[in-house]
Amino acid sequence: MFAPIFARVCRSARVPVAVAAAILLTTPAYAEEKTRSGQTLLDVDWSSAATRAAPVPVLDPDGPDAAKLAVLKLPVLAFAGIPQLVKNVAGQRPKLIEDRTVLVDPKQPYWYQITETYDGITVGVSADRRVNHVVGEEFQIGDKKSGAAATLGSTEKPNVSILDGRTEEGMEGLIITYTVHKFPDIPYTITIECAKRAVSQCKDINVITKDEGLLAVISMGAGK
Repeated sequence: MFAPIFARVCRSARVPVAVAAAILLTTPAYAEEKTRSGQTLLDVDWSSAATRAAPVPVLDPDGPDAAKLAVLKLPVLAFAGIPQLVKNVAGQRPKLIEDRTVLVDPKQPYWYQITETYDGITVGVSADRRVNHVVGEEFQIGDKKSGAAATLGSTEKPNVSILDGRTEEGMEGLIITYTVHKFPDIPYTITIECAKRAVSQCKDINVITKDEGLLAVISMGAGK
């Protein structure tokens, strides 16, 4: 039920929705790291990420999901606990109704997508270090940037976007998205999809904002 809409909003983990849709980002200029094909990568402050590791492991350290994340060259941010919004929809002791989905590409270890589906609500977190769009100097405000410093996004407090039947005809539930930037400017996009019966609970912005505090580094991947 959720997968088609979730996939449409995220496009794919290769191009997170907030990276494609957000407004001008002014990031610090670093010596640019690139993929083997020459694509520019956003810089990672690994020391900052290391200080924010989750107090308890979210994934089985010997399980397949942890093994997938171990190849990544970016810190993996995810919910270190079950968000209150999920509990409000699926009950105070919600259980996954589908296996957790962890998508990575070992040949391009610069992005990931984690999706968890509960009764009435699906929560996903995705990130991508690759620069997918650069803003031309003629459209930039303030000091001119180039390369990774001229990517789309926002380092300010994330704005919560809600897509429902009022914005997309025929849609019965709703989709919530917001992006946080960490270490220092990697965009991590959170996507929450709610069933029609859960629309009222899912529109609680105060709960969504508090749940953001549960985001933590659950894996450091392979580092640089």
